[in-house]
Amino acid sequence: MGWFGIALPVLAIAVGPCVSAPPSPQACGYESCPKPKEGFVNLHLVPHTHDDVGWLKTVDEYYYGSRNTIQDAGVQYILDSVINELSHDPKKRFIYVETAFFYKWWQEQDDTTRHQVKKLVNQGRLEFIGGGWSMNDEAATHYHSIVDQFTWGFRRLSDLFGDCGRPKIGWQIDPFGHSRENAAIMARMGFDGLFLGRIDWEDKSWRVKNKTMEMIWHTSENDDSEDSRLFTGVMYNTYSPPNGFCFDVDCTDEPIIDNPKSVKYNANRRVGEFLRQMVQYSKAYRTKNIIVTMGNDFNYQNAHINFKNMDKLIKHINAIQGEGLPFNAFYSTPSCYLKAVHDSGVALPSKSDDFFPYSSDADAFWTGYFTSRPAIKRFERLGNNYNQVCKQLFSLGGLTREVRADLIAMREAMGIMQHHDAVTGTEQQHVADDYARVLNIGFHDCDDITSKALSKLMGSAEPVQLTNCMLLNVSSCPVTETNDDFVVTIYNPLSREVRPLVRLPVASTTAQYTAKCPEGKEHPTQVNVLPVEVLKIPGRPGQALGELTFLTGCVPPLGYKSFYISKVSKPKPAKKPRTFAPKEPTSLGYDGRYINLDANGLLESITIDGKTESVQMDCGFYKGAVGNNEVFGVHSNRSSGAYIFRPNGTLNLFAQNPSVTIVQGDVVSEVRYKYSDWISSILRIYRGAEPFHVEHEWLVGPIPIDDQGFGKEVVMRYHVKDLHNNGEFLTDSNGREMLKRRMNYRPTWDVDLDEKISGNYYPVTTRIAIEDGDNIWSVVTDRAQGGSSLRDGTMELMVHRRLTHDDAFGVGEALNETAFRKGLVVRGIHYIVPGSHADARKVVQNKVLHPWYFLSSSENIPFEDWRTRYRMVMDGLKQSLDDRVQVLTLEPWRNDGTHLLRLENIMEINDDPERNDPVTVNLNDLFAHWTVLEATEMVLGANAPRSEVERLKWTEIGSQAVPSVAPVPGLQITLKPMEIRTFLVKLKQS
Repeated sequence: MGWFGIALPVLAIAVGPCVSAPPSPQACGYESCPKPKEGFVNLHLVPHTHDDVGWLKTVDEYYYGSRNTIQDAGVQYILDSVINELSHDPKKRFIYVETAFFYKWWQEQDDTTRHQVKKLVNQGRLEFIGGGWSMNDEAATHYHSIVDQFTWGFRRLSDLFGDCGRPKIGWQIDPFGHSRENAAIMARMGFDGLFLGRIDWEDKSWRVKNKTMEMIWHTSENDDSEDSRLFTGVMYNTYSPPNGFCFDVDCTDEPIIDNPKSVKYNANRRVGEFLRQMVQYSKAYRTKNIIVTMGNDFNYQNAHINFKNMDKLIKHINAIQGEGLPFNAFYSTPSCYLKAVHDSGVALPSKSDDFFPYSSDADAFWTGYFTSRPAIKRFERLGNNYNQVCKQLFSLGGLTREVRADLIAMREAMGIMQHHDAVTGTEQQHVADDYARVLNIGFHDCDDITSKALSKLMGSAEPVQLTNCMLLNVSSCPVTETNDDFVVTIYNPLSREVRPLVRLPVASTTAQYTAKCPEGKEHPTQVNVLPVEVLKIPGRPGQALGELTFLTGCVPPLGYKSFYISKVSKPKPAKKPRTFAPKEPTSLGYDGRYINLDANGLLESITIDGKTESVQMDCGFYKGAVGNNEVFGVHSNRSSGAYIFRPNGTLNLFAQNPSVTIVQGDVVSEVRYKYSDWISSILRIYRGAEPFHVEHEWLVGPIPIDDQGFGKEVVMRYHVKDLHNNGEFLTDSNGREMLKRRMNYRPTWDVDLDEKISGNYYPVTTRIAIEDGDNIWSVVTDRAQGGSSLRDGTMELMVHRRLTHDDAFGVGEALNETAFRKGLVVRGIHYIVPGSHADARKVVQNKVLHPWYFLSSSENIPFEDWRTRYRMVMDGLKQSLDDRVQVLTLEPWRNDGTHLLRLENIMEINDDPERNDPVTVNLNDLFAHWTVLEATEMVLGANAPRSEVERLKWTEIGSQAVPSVAPVPGLQITLKPMEIRTFLVKLKQS
């Protein structure tokens, strides 16, 4: 009988001397790996710790080990203890993942410790896996920020350890579902593989049975070359040790006692128990290599305990190899395991979809966190917007290295925000507050950079007083409210000119304003009265009662344009917005594009250039289920919570008779709806909006929870009546490629959903769409949300949640956000886009990298004096790039004057079939005021030249990869659809 069927006896283990320790490896990387033993099942024991960059405690609380009454965890002690253990035994290995913690620890070490750590890294015994600033979430994160957080983590590791500090493996062991785009990013960073911890329980069961726990992931529908394929392995026990074998100080599992004189001797039994589990592990994989994770959350605070027991386990497993038990155990790392699997020559199956949604049992779909804490999700999205503006202006303004430290706070804050318990909204409340505090510091430091850069670009001898209006979400901005004259400087981070429509709060509702561009031309303006619901937002500061809207015309790419705003002292008779209640069908709009309302003011249809489509919208809420949180029990009944969306029943729609007010103007027209005391919304249509879209602003909260004792999960729903999508819809993957979804379906296994609402929810980072042939409708979001198409022709998005019970997955608190002693009020926007996917993608770009407004008081400085004193317009690029191309990254990089530059083709092949050819950009003709002297192409993470990275190649079952094509060197850069190329460039001011 083969070893797979062996009945393990009580093992007779001789206690003898250990096999002599192998010498220390002399190289990092694959060369340092222990050699698997031929003819044996090789057990790769991987010591590791999973250190959340905030969750139940703040980042600093976790690092320093404070507030241990919440959770006993201190990262500094983990690293202290592990380094000490590794230093005393050359056969031991350890991996570390979260660079945010490691770099914090490194800064506190003396030279002796630093030297020892470098030695361990150079020997491959301390290996960095993943290597991002945090272990990012994959549902609520945008690809800009994913790339940035990896890049900054890599940068720190590269600075400290050179090539031996370059991670080669992805380690996404705790995120709650996995996106295809995140895997694509890892492939483009040069990773050889990716390991996952959590996948759907039914998916995992199927994969274990069919030996498909390891696969080759095809990560892009736009590029099926080797460059976009990635080995992906799902680990057997998530990321925990085998059951009963946690040797950490926080665990209560039985240690291994191998002194035969002790009455507690258990080595025979314990090794037998371990190997029985290894037999089960081995049945799920195709090679004679098994990865065995030996660690868990914040393990190894006393690493000696862990390693001493693992030493005994390894010793006694290997001691019985001669007795017909073909197991060989040793310390290893994920990369060494991966290399062993690769070298076995195994052919692996493939996968081309993603791992959403994730469920851990039939009642627990982790789809609530797609929306949880919507305010912090919006703050994070604004953080990315301002981070790109800040970095671009630093480079374009030619600021000195002395100012560069001010970039660090924002880089690190945004890296922390990508953590899978940060932007997800699955942290405790005091931790969410701390995340907001840290990000606010990043904003403040970037204010200094942007002010200095713009002052320099404006040609000012003295810094211009520039202010950020961070409270526009509650229509508050001190500069615009308290000054009759002010200047709005609009910076455009996109690589093509844009025509933004600016909305700013002002004190007066009756005053007239002029908006002068640099040439002195007056642009159309309009002042609307702010809605009562906005004025009543709890804690809203300021004195604004009105809102000024004006058309800007063109703002240059990677450039700015200033507008001089003046309150007219002697207003002339002018056409004011007309405000009225609906009495008959009404059409609002401009230039052949209209929203059409019925006699009650409800949206009935949208007209575009003579074609009218019946469109309706409504809103409602799901009641959050309250249950016992049992897992797979006869009476299992999960509660809706921070992670879990589990509605108790179907959608409760608000009555279709809201109070309606219509505001009709020459610049913008609005339809204001009030559904209840805690939910209202506004439809807006702007003159000249390109690509055409209709704005739907929603205001939700305080959500009542005392009325009937249950939580509520609020959704907005859009219905295109004559569009038949037959249960199929599309959602974006981290803001890039669109993935097709199908109701009640999974590509990997036959699914029969108990939870037919939450089980059909998917992450919507920026966009959801439905289509019926050429009839395509999208809704673009201003933050990450959960969404679906549960009925034909509909798209629904969850915008806010307030719940009364915890879902028992660790956070220990109900998701009950409050502010000013009331339930949290949240304000946001959906953009309804009728038209092509290409149009929707441009709207996404316009909103994700929205023009940034800088405000200055211009009291006592007339317009003519202002434009004489300051340069009011600046082009960062020589000309607008092709609208398919974006400068994804521009930032200062090293003290030698290099800058990091990424160029991206934002279009998919099928977005516009007539324009899906590659696009070429000449770096010599890119910048208006800088010349590119030289450019070195790097992998996506910017930590190695692309030409020097050769990834492992794999054999697939029934698939042949298209060979990758090396890029042509030089300054002519060609970009295929969805391609990102990364360069370190040296710039000289023209």
